[in-house]
Amino acid sequence: FKFRKMLVVNSKTGQAVVAVIGDAGPAEFTGKHLGGSPEVMDAVGLATGPRKGPVLYFFIDDPEEKVPLGPVKVQI
Repeated sequence: FKFRKMLVVNSKTGQAVVAVIGDAGPAEFTGKHLGGSPEVMDAVGLATGPRKGPVLYFFIDDPEEKVPLGPVKVQI
């Protein structure tokens, strides 16, 4: 996963974040599709309540480290 990042977008709210790829995701029994860190889940609005919802993933190749990590403003 060297130089790889991903843009995670909550398709219902438009909240988005650029994050590093850190693991393979949650265990199947959780019923979740995203195993993001608490900061990632907060940035896409899924840090409270059932913490489930549809998200879109976009993978980013960034060998020159030009794409900053963190929340992103997205227009839907």
